Amino acid sequence: AITYIVKVMKNNQPEANHSVTFSTNFGNLGGNSNTQIVKTDKDGRATVKLTSGVAGNAVVSAKVSEVNTEVKAPEVKFFSVLSIDSNVSIIGTSANGALPNIWLRYGQFKLTAKGGDGKYQWRSQDPSVASVDALTGRVTLLKKGTTTIEVVSGDNQTAMYTINTPTKFISVETQNKVVYSDAEATCRMNNARLPSSTSELKDVYNKWGAANSYEGYKGKTTITAWTQQTEDDKQKGWTSTFDIVTKNEIPSNGSNSKVHVNKANAFAVCVR
Repeated sequence: AITYIVKVMKNNQPEANHSVTFSTNFGNLGGNSNTQIVKTDKDGRATVKLTSGVAGNAVVSAKVSEVNTEVKAPEVKFFSVLSIDSNVSIIGTSANGALPNIWLRYGQFKLTAKGGDGKYQWRSQDPSVASVDALTGRVTLLKKGTTTIEVVSGDNQTAMYTINTPTKFISVETQNKVVYSDAEATCRMNNARLPSSTSELKDVYNKWGAANSYEGYKGKTTITAWTQQTEDDKQKGWTSTFDIVTKNEIPSNGSNSKVHVNKANAFAVCVR
């Protein structure tokens, strides 16, 4: 609401109980009308509030009874209510929808603000969980947790988007390929585990796209990930793998042959 005050003086003294007619070309005065008559108080002041539920420009004028002169206030602008779209845009797939409950570390999505004056500043309440670009609303996921992304418009409205803790958080924990046992130990040391199967990694790929779509994996042409061995795999000394960049899966195409675990054939990709 915007408050307007007119002070009525007579013989250099405040004039109480004098009628002032306010009018506007947009919005509502006193809650439900474009015109309102207000009596001055003991200090000679007549006060009115202008409100609007929609965007637009308004000019308020005031006319004092017994005086023919009408005064106009400078034009003011109302903006629509600021909000953040509940659907996000996943950078790696260009898909729009709810934020997946399985995250890829360094995965990114874009939030979209609507309303206000169109000038937005973004911030994260916990940038260790998810950071956000102050100008674009692009969010980068960094660790498992919850945080709130806040946007402030140039007209000082605020809107918030809550990021809830995901069911699973997938992260690449080694810079190079390692043997299976080292990958398993690395995940355990980070209070995590190897993916239970290639299906778990396919799900991540389908939701986030190729890992190298994101800055955190830029330049990576392959990130082959170990998955947990079955009992049969342990006897044969091999296991399945899935590449979160190329989508290459072993075994595939009807082959039963898997990847031997005693060579540095894949990365430690862990699930928390």
